[in-house]
Amino acid sequence: MLEHHPAHAVSVAAVMARTTLSRKSFYVYFRDRSELLEALVRPLRADADAALQRWRTADDPVAAGRKALSSAARTYRRHSAILRAVFWSSEDDPDIEAARAGLIDPVVAVAETIIDRLAPDLPDPHETALALVTMNIHRMLTLTPESSDADLDTLVTTLATIWERTINTAADAKKPPLRRDESRRRSRSG
Repeated sequence: MLEHHPAHAVSVAAVMARTTLSRKSFYVYFRDRSELLEALVRPLRADADAALQRWRTADDPVAAGRKALSSAARTYRRHSAILRAVFWSSEDDPDIEAARAGLIDPVVAVAETIIDRLAPDLPDPHETALALVTMNIHRMLTLTPESSDADLDTLVTTLATIWERTINTAADAKKPPLRRDESRRRSRSG
Protein backbone atom coordinates (compact mmCIF):
# COMPACT_ATOMS: atom_id res chain seq x y z
CA MET A 1 0.00 0.00 0.00
CA LEU A 2 2.77 2.41 0.89
CA GLU A 3 4.20 2.10 -2.61
CA HIS A 4 1.01 3.45 -4.13
CA HIS A 5 -0.46 5.76 -1.48
CA PRO A 6 1.00 8.48 0.74
CA ALA A 7 1.36 7.32 4.34
CA HIS A 8 -1.23 9.79 5.64
CA ALA A 9 -3.79 8.13 3.34
CA VAL A 10 -3.08 4.69 4.77
CA SER A 11 -5.79 4.46 7.39
CA VAL A 12 -6.83 1.47 9.46
CA ALA A 13 -9.88 1.11 7.21
CA ALA A 14 -7.71 1.20 4.07
CA VAL A 15 -5.35 -1.44 5.47
CA MET A 16 -8.17 -3.74 6.50
CA ALA A 17 -9.97 -3.31 3.16
CA ARG A 18 -6.98 -5.01 1.53
CA THR A 19 -7.22 -8.04 3.82
CA THR A 20 -9.84 -10.65 4.57
CA LEU A 21 -9.88 -9.58 8.21
CA SER A 22 -12.31 -7.30 9.96
CA ARG A 23 -11.37 -3.87 11.27
CA LYS A 24 -11.78 -5.33 14.77
CA SER A 25 -8.99 -7.82 13.95
CA PHE A 26 -6.57 -4.94 13.33
CA TYR A 27 -6.93 -3.88 16.95
CA VAL A 28 -5.95 -7.35 18.16
CA TYR A 29 -2.48 -6.69 16.74
CA PHE A 30 -2.15 -2.90 16.83
CA ARG A 31 -3.52 -0.25 19.16
CA ASP A 32 -3.75 2.29 16.34
CA ARG A 33 -2.15 3.39 13.07
CA SER A 34 0.83 4.77 14.98
CA GLU A 35 1.61 1.33 16.38
CA LEU A 36 1.37 -0.13 12.87
CA LEU A 37 3.93 2.40 11.61
CA GLU A 38 6.17 1.60 14.58
CA ALA A 39 5.95 -2.10 13.72
CA LEU A 40 6.91 -1.40 10.11
CA VAL A 41 9.91 0.71 11.13
CA ARG A 42 11.09 -1.44 14.08
CA PRO A 43 13.13 -3.97 12.05
CA LEU A 44 14.78 -1.12 10.15
CA ARG A 45 15.59 0.57 13.44
CA ALA A 46 17.18 -2.67 14.74
CA ASP A 47 19.50 -2.90 11.71
CA ALA A 48 20.41 0.77 11.99
CA ASP A 49 21.03 0.55 15.74
CA ALA A 50 23.48 -2.32 15.26
CA ALA A 51 25.42 -0.36 12.61
CA LEU A 52 25.36 2.78 14.78
CA GLN A 53 26.70 0.87 17.78
CA ARG A 54 29.61 -0.43 15.72
CA TRP A 55 30.29 3.10 14.43
CA ARG A 56 30.03 4.69 17.89
CA THR A 57 32.54 2.29 19.47
CA ALA A 58 34.93 1.79 16.54
CA ASP A 59 38.65 2.39 16.90
CA ASP A 60 38.56 3.69 13.33
CA PRO A 61 35.35 5.72 13.03
CA VAL A 62 36.08 6.62 9.40
CA ALA A 63 36.17 2.98 8.25
CA ALA A 64 33.23 2.13 10.50
CA GLY A 65 31.35 5.15 9.12
CA ARG A 66 31.77 3.81 5.60
CA LYS A 67 30.42 0.44 6.72
CA ALA A 68 27.48 2.15 8.46
CA LEU A 69 26.72 4.10 5.26
CA SER A 70 26.87 0.91 3.24
CA SER A 71 24.54 -0.85 5.68
CA ALA A 72 22.13 2.10 5.56
CA ALA A 73 22.19 2.16 1.75
CA ARG A 74 21.33 -1.55 1.60
CA THR A 75 18.46 -0.95 4.03
CA TYR A 76 17.16 1.97 1.97
CA ARG A 77 17.37 -0.10 -1.22
CA ARG A 78 15.55 -3.06 0.35
CA HIS A 79 12.87 -1.02 2.17
CA SER A 80 12.52 1.99 -0.10
CA ALA A 81 8.70 2.05 -0.09
CA ILE A 82 8.42 2.18 3.70
CA LEU A 83 11.22 4.72 4.06
CA ARG A 84 9.87 7.02 1.36
CA ALA A 85 6.45 6.84 3.01
CA VAL A 86 7.96 7.87 6.33
CA PHE A 87 10.21 10.62 5.00
CA TRP A 88 8.06 12.09 2.23
CA SER A 89 4.80 12.17 4.14
CA SER A 90 2.93 15.06 5.61
CA GLU A 91 4.84 16.86 8.34
CA ASP A 92 1.68 17.48 10.33
CA ASP A 93 0.98 13.80 10.98
CA PRO A 94 2.28 13.09 14.49
CA ASP A 95 2.46 9.33 13.90
CA ILE A 96 4.66 9.73 10.87
CA GLU A 97 6.73 12.45 12.53
CA ALA A 98 7.40 10.08 15.45
CA ALA A 99 8.50 7.32 13.05
CA ARG A 100 10.70 9.79 11.18
CA ALA A 101 12.31 11.07 14.39
CA GLY A 102 12.88 7.48 15.52
CA LEU A 103 14.94 6.89 12.40
CA ILE A 104 16.82 10.21 12.28
CA ASP A 105 17.54 11.24 15.88
CA PRO A 106 19.77 8.29 16.88
CA VAL A 107 21.90 8.72 13.74
CA VAL A 108 22.32 12.44 14.36
CA ALA A 109 23.25 11.80 18.01
CA VAL A 110 26.00 9.31 17.12
CA ALA A 111 27.25 11.48 14.25
CA GLU A 112 27.38 14.52 16.54
CA THR A 113 29.47 12.62 19.09
CA ILE A 114 31.91 11.41 16.44
CA ILE A 115 32.16 14.82 14.75
CA ASP A 116 32.74 16.49 18.11
CA ARG A 117 35.54 14.01 18.84
CA LEU A 118 37.22 14.10 15.42
CA ALA A 119 36.63 17.72 14.43
CA PRO A 120 36.30 19.78 17.61
CA ASP A 121 36.92 23.01 15.67
CA LEU A 122 33.62 22.75 13.82
CA PRO A 123 31.42 25.49 15.26
CA ASP A 124 28.31 23.36 15.77
CA PRO A 125 28.71 19.56 15.69
CA HIS A 126 24.95 19.01 16.03
CA GLU A 127 24.05 21.16 13.02
CA THR A 128 26.89 19.61 11.01
CA ALA A 129 25.67 16.11 11.89
CA LEU A 130 22.08 17.04 11.05
CA ALA A 131 23.12 18.48 7.67
CA LEU A 132 25.20 15.42 6.77
CA VAL A 133 22.52 12.96 7.90
CA THR A 134 19.85 14.89 5.97
CA MET A 135 22.04 14.70 2.87
CA ASN A 136 22.39 10.93 3.34
CA ILE A 137 18.65 10.46 3.70
CA HIS A 138 17.73 12.47 0.64
CA ARG A 139 20.26 10.69 -1.53
CA MET A 140 19.45 7.22 -0.18
CA LEU A 141 15.73 7.75 -0.74
CA THR A 142 16.51 7.63 -4.47
CA LEU A 143 17.50 3.96 -4.11
CA THR A 144 14.99 1.30 -5.11
CA PRO A 145 15.10 -2.50 -5.05
CA GLU A 146 16.21 -2.27 -8.69
CA SER A 147 19.27 -0.13 -7.84
CA SER A 148 22.41 -2.03 -8.75
CA ASP A 149 25.29 -2.81 -6.41
CA ALA A 150 27.41 -0.43 -8.51
CA ASP A 151 24.86 2.38 -7.96
CA LEU A 152 24.86 1.65 -4.24
CA ASP A 153 28.68 1.59 -4.07
CA THR A 154 28.96 4.87 -5.99
CA LEU A 155 26.48 6.55 -3.67
CA VAL A 156 28.21 5.26 -0.53
CA THR A 157 31.63 6.36 -1.80
CA THR A 158 30.31 9.83 -2.63
CA LEU A 159 28.58 10.29 0.73
CA ALA A 160 31.55 8.93 2.68
CA THR A 161 33.92 11.26 0.83
CA ILE A 162 31.77 14.28 1.72
CA TRP A 163 31.64 13.21 5.39
CA GLU A 164 35.38 12.57 5.53
CA ARG A 165 36.30 15.85 3.84
CA THR A 166 33.99 17.80 6.11
CA ILE A 167 35.47 16.23 9.22
CA ASN A 168 39.09 16.19 8.04
CA THR A 169 38.98 19.75 6.74
CA ALA A 170 37.69 20.95 10.09
CA ALA A 171 40.22 18.87 12.01
CA ASP A 172 43.11 20.13 9.85
CA ALA A 173 42.00 23.75 9.82
CA LYS A 174 44.13 26.15 11.72
CA LYS A 175 42.50 28.69 13.90
CA PRO A 176 42.51 32.14 12.31
CA PRO A 177 45.43 34.31 13.37
CA LEU A 178 44.75 36.77 16.13
CA ARG A 179 44.11 40.33 15.07
CA ARG A 180 46.67 42.83 16.33
CA ASP A 181 44.39 44.29 18.97
CA GLU A 182 43.58 40.79 20.32
CA SER A 183 47.25 39.80 20.53
CA ARG A 184 48.09 43.06 22.37
CA ARG A 185 45.29 42.46 24.87
CA ARG A 186 46.47 38.93 25.50
CA SER A 187 50.11 39.96 25.94
CA ARG A 188 49.13 42.70 28.43
CA SER A 189 46.92 40.39 30.45
CA GLY A 190 49.45 37.54 30.42
